[in-house]
Amino acid sequence: MKNKKIMYAIIGIVILISMVVIIAIISNKPMPIDHTPKESTSIIEELKKKYSDKKYLKLTGGEMLNEDTCFSKYSFINNNSIYIFNPEKLDSGEFTYKKVYDVDKNIKVMNITPDAGPDIKFYDYNDTIYTLHDNNTDNKINDSYDMYLKANYSLSDYLKWEYSTEFLGKKIDYDFMSNYVYVKDNILYSKNYGNEKYPTTEKVSGNYEGEKVIRIYNERIVKTDKAFYELMSYFDTDLNKTVITTVKINMLTKYYDEVLTFTYKYVVLKDLTLIPINDIMENRVREYQYDYFLSGFNYMSEVRYEEWWEKKMYRVK
Repeated sequence: MKNKKIMYAIIGIVILISMVVIIAIISNKPMPIDHTPKESTSIIEELKKKYSDKKYLKLTGGEMLNEDTCFSKYSFINNNSIYIFNPEKLDSGEFTYKKVYDVDKNIKVMNITPDAGPDIKFYDYNDTIYTLHDNNTDNKINDSYDMYLKANYSLSDYLKWEYSTEFLGKKIDYDFMSNYVYVKDNILYSKNYGNEKYPTTEKVSGNYEGEKVIRIYNERIVKTDKAFYELMSYFDTDLNKTVITTVKINMLTKYYDEVLTFTYKYVVLKDLTLIPINDIMENRVREYQYDYFLSGFNYMSEVRYEEWWEKKMYRVK
């Protein structure tokens, strides 16, 4: 019995040593390296893959902004108050602005119009276009923030009109108005100017259809409840005319919930990071210009691939 116990003990020790040796060998074996790139979880992570050395600044003093803030080149409207700002300071992350007017609470501001001299125009939700007029007759017209600083503003009783009848030639019911298109029942309609006094209107066909249109930024970036789109124009050889369509902005759509608002040059994220709009654009024939003018193309093939494919699908329908 004693010899059997010794034998069993020896066998147990041998087994234990063997297990330790096996474990040691396995633990020293190099693990295979997973070279699959990690999926980006934010727009900044994705941009860093493209622009590894680029630094994106945060906007100092921009906590007041919200998703309904609308910008023109030197002015913006936020929570029914009108401000002027210096767009050049944004390049260093500085938000230099000045409040110039509080709009009466009985007027609900819809959207700002592009700048035209120091006057600041805006639409309300009752089909009225208003003018915050510069009463400084000595203020010289020039393309600078200083011109706006020198302005003496008041809301004009004379420079306001029922927008649709005065500028479109008939009373039109709409949900949102901008420079090139307006929205009614989640459909975009283009305003097409020719030799006549008033423009003709035409439905804008595009990949936004079927979604709820929320707002138009910079006269050319459409926000729906599901995506962001750029308004573009091109010459349709079949129709023999220039038409407007929409092109999905893929990166902004992918990170939809991160986007706050837009200046002419920057996407402003909800954490106030500033991203040049060109950085998030893909597959463009030429760069996005930092103004309110639509990008125009001679042929559909020059428009980004999303437009090319989806336009064909709409033609089939």
